[in-house]
Amino acid sequence: MYPIGEFSKKTGITIRTLRYYGEKGLLLPARISESGQRYYNDANIITVQKIVTFKYLDYSLEEIKELLKKDISLLESLENQKLQLLQKKKQLGQMLATIETAIHIHRESTAVDPTTLLLVIHSLLTEDAQKDYLRQYLPEPLIEKVYNYLDINFIEINRRYIENLYEVKQAFLHPPEDRELKRLIEQLFSIIPQELTKSLAQEFEKHPNIDFDNWLFTIPLSVEEENWLLEQAVRLKILEGVIT
Repeated sequence: MYPIGEFSKKTGITIRTLRYYGEKGLLLPARISESGQRYYNDANIITVQKIVTFKYLDYSLEEIKELLKKDISLLESLENQKLQLLQKKKQLGQMLATIETAIHIHRESTAVDPTTLLLVIHSLLTEDAQKDYLRQYLPEPLIEKVYNYLDINFIEINRRYIENLYEVKQAFLHPPEDRELKRLIEQLFSIIPQELTKSLAQEFEKHPNIDFDNWLFTIPLSVEEENWLLEQAVRLKILEGVIT
């Protein structure tokens, strides 16, 4: 048996931490004397080694407590943690690629609206969730066709999107003559080829009561700007042949 001070030196765990582990139910002393002195044994040393290993593998104390209850083997723990780390690696890779894309867009855009750029970043990070949502309404080949197109020259497409939206927002505040306005709106709508836009419109027409998830598909326009844009597109006959 080791008094708590000796056990602390033997394991490298502070007395305060040993007491904390005891309060959390992770590491109970082998014996507590009538005077309240804590004593530990060699089995407790093995438990400490498990706790330290699990902590290094980034498990929370609650998760460690459950693992100790199950007496899970170290090999099984390592295999589980490997899967979790691979998932984190994928998420970090996606985040890094998104940030790099945002940096390129910001550097190459002549007019950057911070709100629009943040929404582009949000869209990049939620691409998988967007696809899952769209599978309720669109055939898989069309979804893949749309996202494959967006993946090609992605930075250039989003640069155009941000700059065109900025110009449209300015046009809402200070409407130009119809010829210039039509050019701006056509420029915005042409970011996605008319063939794809028409295919999407035809599929969505099959679901007249569709309620889009505004969190996944956020448009950086106010309700007034969006309504105005659609009104002008109809008035200037820009959507003819696309939406029937």
